[in-house]
Amino acid sequence: MNKWWETHKMTAVMGAGFLLRLIYVSFSTIYDRQYDIGRIDLAAGHPITGGHLAYIQYLYENWHLPDFDPTTVYQFNHPPLHHFISALWLKFASFFIKDTALLEESLQIVPFVCSLLILAVLLGILRRLSMTEGTRCFLMLLFSFHPALILFAGSVNNDCMSLLFTLLCVHSVLVWADRPCLHTILYAALSVSLGMLTKQNVAEMAFPMGLVMGYVFVKKGILGGLSGKLARQFMLFGAVSIPLGMSFYVRNKILYHMPLVWIYTLPEDSWQYTGNVPLYHRFLWPDMTEFADNLRHFKIGCGYNVWMQIIRTSVLGEWDMANVGRSVKGLAVLLMLAGAILAAAALIALLEVFVLHPKKYCVSTTVRLLFLSAYLVNLIFYLLFVYRYPQECSMHFRYITIELLFPAVALGLVRQQTERKWLRWGLDAVFVCFCILSGAMVGVWCLA
Repeated sequence: MNKWWETHKMTAVMGAGFLLRLIYVSFSTIYDRQYDIGRIDLAAGHPITGGHLAYIQYLYENWHLPDFDPTTVYQFNHPPLHHFISALWLKFASFFIKDTALLEESLQIVPFVCSLLILAVLLGILRRLSMTEGTRCFLMLLFSFHPALILFAGSVNNDCMSLLFTLLCVHSVLVWADRPCLHTILYAALSVSLGMLTKQNVAEMAFPMGLVMGYVFVKKGILGGLSGKLARQFMLFGAVSIPLGMSFYVRNKILYHMPLVWIYTLPEDSWQYTGNVPLYHRFLWPDMTEFADNLRHFKIGCGYNVWMQIIRTSVLGEWDMANVGRSVKGLAVLLMLAGAILAAAALIALLEVFVLHPKKYCVSTTVRLLFLSAYLVNLIFYLLFVYRYPQECSMHFRYITIELLFPAVALGLVRQQTERKWLRWGLDAVFVCFCILSGAMVGVWCLA
């Protein structure tokens, strides 16, 4: 058994991730635990209603971008790649599926496939880092069982595909830094530009990618005598990524005077509004009396505090638990606590590995620059977003799911290198509890 496990453990881990996602999608509808989706009704014919599903239906029925101001219909301001691929899938599936309701439910195939590709890209990133196969298995088990990534498998909005392209940005720039050539720079350009055509926040990855490219240009270009070759690659990168990535935004700017960055905002009388809460409660610590009282009554966190919302939504989404029993609420609290402990350990590990002692963990300058800058850039943009749009939904972890990668890698490297058995055993104990609790929560969602 031990020999089989050593040979096939990564296959088993990836298989577990596939199975969890398949079970979740099989027992969830396109209306379960979704965000901003509206409704789809293929039998109704050409309804211009709001939401991601309506956007998909519009493209499915019309085969062209909206011929009206996208800001006037809820969620139609999003770039169209995810919605177009979903509409294309519907067109293909309609040749084989005649039941309209089943055809609509088949939309989950798109995020399901993207969620499996996410696992494959994560493994590809880990294979480019200096770590043992055991550490890769540890990290892939975390990614396979993390509730946020499982929820994405059934999410019919553009979050799952945008995470896929964000991870491809990380992978592509690592590939290019190792072997700068025309086809690897083209891979990087397509990753960021297609990501921008999926969701606008993928553009944030241009900053860490540019930083790594600048470092490689100094190291291999100026000092290594390849400045001309790299300059031509940068010209190709710009020639592909800028017009392709900006095409949808420029179109709307020209036709409808829509700002290049436009975000739908809820009114101040929304029940989710947090702008009337003091900034120190929103961005530092919640009211501890309220927090303790909520915990006693199995209420999850304080909705106005960004860190509490990150912890809650990272493992539970925005699942309304008002009508569930105490046992499920207890499971949710335990899952949150296990996730919070792992997150705290991972943040400490991030400082240890990428700031204080990178040489100890065999972290290259390229990886260090990319991971630190990507982590900080995404976090800063997220906090600015939360500040400018003070609503509870703005604090959702789905906007920064990429932040799972960088601290998790650091935690894996610390676990690999530490000589303190108590630390390794403690991490493993919390990790096992987290995976068991996550699997149990997926079971609750499937039976709900």
